[in-house]
Amino acid sequence: MASKTDFIIVPGAWHGPEAFDPTSALLEKAGYTIHGVSLPCFGASPPLKNFDPDVQVIRDTVNKVLSSGKDAVLIYHSYGSVPGSEALSEYVKKLESGNQKEGWGKIRRLVFCCAFVLPEEGSLMAALQFNDLPWFIVNGDEVLPNTPEKIFYNDLSDEVAAPYIAAIKPHSYRTFSSQQSVAPWKVIPSTYIVCEKDQAIPLPVQEGMLAMAHQLAPTSFDVIERCSASHSPFISQPEWLAKMLIKAAGGAA
Repeated sequence: MASKTDFIIVPGAWHGPEAFDPTSALLEKAGYTIHGVSLPCFGASPPLKNFDPDVQVIRDTVNKVLSSGKDAVLIYHSYGSVPGSEALSEYVKKLESGNQKEGWGKIRRLVFCCAFVLPEEGSLMAALQFNDLPWFIVNGDEVLPNTPEKIFYNDLSDEVAAPYIAAIKPHSYRTFSSQQSVAPWKVIPSTYIVCEKDQAIPLPVQEGMLAMAHQLAPTSFDVIERCSASHSPFISQPEWLAKMLIKAAGGAA
C-alpha cells in the first residue's frame, strides 16, 4: 500500500536534489513518493537577486502535494531551510488561525538536516555575522565552495566524492541576504539531524542554533538525532538517514 505521506527534499546551496539519490532510493523502496526540488539558485545565470524564486518553487511543490490530499515531510539541507521556511508563510498563518483548507493534507514534520535554524527576520548572512566563511569563493553575485571534499564530503573516499564535486554549480550569493518572515519550526513539529563531523556548519554552530530555538520556543525540535556524518549524511549514511526520515513520517524506524 502506498504511503499517505510524501517526502519533499529541499537541497542546500551548490547542490541539486540528485545528491540525495542514495537516500531517496531507499525511501522509494520503502513505498514513499519523493519530490526533489530543483532550486532556481542552482547554477542560475544570471544569478538570482534574492531567494524569492527558490521560495516560490518550494511553495508550489508543497501545495501540489497537500492539495492532492497527501501529507508531507519536508527535508531541509543547509541553505535549503531558509527559502524552505519562507515557503511555509501562508501555511503557518492558516495553521495558527485553524483555517486549513478542507481536503488538503498537512505537513507532518520538518526535518532540518545540518540546516540553518533562523528566527523571524533572520538571514543566513546575519547568522554568519555578515562575514563570508573562509571557504567561500565569491565572484560578483556568484559564490562557490573551496575544498568541497573537506567541507561537504570529509567522510567519503575521493572516488565516491568525485562525481558529487563535479556536479557542484555556482550559487546566487545575494540569496544569503534574504530574510525569513516566519519561523515554522516554532509551530510545526520538527526534527534536527546533528552531523558531528560537519565542516560547513560545525557542531558548535548546530548546537547553538538549537539552543536559540529552544529558548524562543521551548517545545520546538522535540526530536534531535545525532550521527557521525559530514555535511552530507544522505550520501555517506543513507541507511541511517532513511530510517530517521521514515520515523519522522510516522513509520517504523
